[in-house]
Amino acid sequence: MTDSPAGASSPVDADRLLAQGRPARRFQTAVTFPAATEAIPPVRHDLYQLLCQSGLAEVADIVALAAQELMANAVAHGCRGFPSDTAVTMTATCDGQQLRLTVEDPSTDLPRVRSDSSDAESGRGMLLVDAFADRWGVEVSSNASGGKAVWMELACSASEAAA
Repeated sequence: MTDSPAGASSPVDADRLLAQGRPARRFQTAVTFPAATEAIPPVRHDLYQLLCQSGLAEVADIVALAAQELMANAVAHGCRGFPSDTAVTMTATCDGQQLRLTVEDPSTDLPRVRSDSSDAESGRGMLLVDAFADRWGVEVSSNASGGKAVWMELACSASEAAA
């Protein structure tokens, strides 16, 4: 991650602020990384750190996990058949009330939420995103080169989460 909030508090202070219903610190960051599974863990780690520093320690684990699933889907499915130098972009934005996470890849193929009763060993990533997010969706690019952005949103303050 290249951006970090100014005057970030420790995770302990963040828990206290969330318990009091105070909004999280505002931030926006974007990371572009190679479409390779080994590129995902460092991006997930940096996102987790940013969330904790921004007063979102209570949701950092679930957001990082959901982000990992979106990034893994982008790499495995959204970049399949594209050149080896293809990249994925993950953007995270918090306005103090709502966190929005977006992962962009070059494919226009839409993600699917599969049944959780399946015996398959994979394919449940969007079930996790669906369970964790307040809402999620897909925006297909209108430019000629195609692509899509899969996004998820969730409240990032205790007062918003209660609503």
